[in-house]
Amino acid sequence: ALRILENCPDGCDRSCYRCLRSYKNKFEHDLLDRHLGASLLRFALRGTAPTIDAGRLERSTDLLFQDLERHGVEGLHLERNAPVAVPGLSSVMVPILATNRQGARYVIGLHGPLTPDDPPDAGLRELKEFAATLPVVLIDELVVRRNLPSATADLIERLG
Repeated sequence: ALRILENCPDGCDRSCYRCLRSYKNKFEHDLLDRHLGASLLRFALRGTAPTIDAGRLERSTDLLFQDLERHGVEGLHLERNAPVAVPGLSSVMVPILATNRQGARYVIGLHGPLTPDDPPDAGLRELKEFAATLPVVLIDELVVRRNLPSATADLIERLG
């Protein structure tokens, strides 16, 4: 099962009839995600912490960034892959850096659906734990992929 999920013969993005879909689960097709299933299965079988593929994480972050820019919120400045220096920590390349009209800065990143509020990389994790003056806002990657308008609206509200 893990081999099929990791290496779908059709190379599908979420699921297809070669890896997860069948007539019996037709009402759940939209809920199926082979990458998420593989991550969960690796954890159950090997104890490997659930992760998101780096390419998929980048594509999802691009989707969120582009949608935020498309909204054109007045006074909200966005930067993609911005370097951030925090006293006492090494410089970190953050997925999205947002600055609101009051000058407050926020780091925006994604987390995996199986690891809520846990940054996918060490740099973001370090910022989240030790940089009290620079809030790290994490959005569920699956919500970005499946309900982008909701993810964007929630984020805009949180950024003020």
